[in-house]
Amino acid sequence: MLSRCVTSFVSNLLNKSPRSLWKIERCQFHADSICRKKKEDEGPRIIKPGNCAELPEPILDPACKNALVIGGSEGFGFTAADHLLCKGARSVVMLDQDAVKGYKAAQKLCDAHGKNRLIFIHSDIRITCQFEASLRRALCKLGTIHIIFNDLDKERFPLTCAPATGKEKHMTKKTILAGLKILGKKDGGSGGIIINCASIFGFMGWPENPEPVYCKQEAAIEITKYYSELNDEKETGVRLVALCPANKQFCDIGLPDFPDTIPNRRIKHLPSCIPTEKYHIGIALSYVLAWAEHGSAWLVEPAVSAHKVPRLIYFPEKEGDKVDPKVYEAQNCTVKLEQPCANAPTTCSVKVNCVPKTPKKK
Repeated sequence: MLSRCVTSFVSNLLNKSPRSLWKIERCQFHADSICRKKKEDEGPRIIKPGNCAELPEPILDPACKNALVIGGSEGFGFTAADHLLCKGARSVVMLDQDAVKGYKAAQKLCDAHGKNRLIFIHSDIRITCQFEASLRRALCKLGTIHIIFNDLDKERFPLTCAPATGKEKHMTKKTILAGLKILGKKDGGSGGIIINCASIFGFMGWPENPEPVYCKQEAAIEITKYYSELNDEKETGVRLVALCPANKQFCDIGLPDFPDTIPNRRIKHLPSCIPTEKYHIGIALSYVLAWAEHGSAWLVEPAVSAHKVPRLIYFPEKEGDKVDPKVYEAQNCTVKLEQPCANAPTTCSVKVNCVPKTPKKK
């Protein structure tokens, strides 16, 4: 009975009104005078990408590769380890200072991807001697390391020993220097990639002169770019890349040069700076492994964004230069995004060059 009354009321309303309901809604969304004066012969704007007939071969495929994930018991580190194993990585070593969460994460990933495919090593990156010992242990277990992923958003316990000195306090710098010794061809490594992952709130001076504002006090982009200029990829065989997840979409990533002070009563109502949904980091990780150039920085939009592929951030090449905003209007070629565990190889052959332990004499 109620539905009949509603139907009758709507019918009478439309019959009495000189306009249809569709026209009323259309006027509400097209009230701008510019839209009304648009020529009828102007069709929709179609954006065509460049010549995508022949894409280059991916620089690095994680299949049958070995990876080291720093801070992987949770967050982006755990997601990166999970995604690498899904993509067919032979083995992953996880370093984390939280032993309880670390062993639980390792067990969870081994149950999902196979026994002993992930190895957990209890280590705190801030303690230099412990970190170096853990790297030697990881290298011995894997034989060769091709990928290093560093989760700089990882919450770390307060140090019980003396804090690191000024030269060692930057986790990005420490990871790069240690990773170059492990992956660098000069030191017997096979080459590879070091990815420093740090969430950002946005960029000041966007887009002409972007200056990143981080959720944590770790200048991942600046340090990555600095050491990429000091270390030639052709000599070391190692790419240095910064990956920056954000809670803002690309069109809203700019920040005012002089942001207003936020009252204390409003701070608790602001959204978290670090994205809470982590699963979309997998697509970004696969993309930078395949296509990211040495010294590049990439923005990962939130999970609600339609853009799953990360966005390359441009910076002035010289002091005083500015970035042309039109550079972001170019459309990149589409990249085939397979299912997480598609075409993962079942067997991998990787030689392990570990010195065997000599049995103790009785």
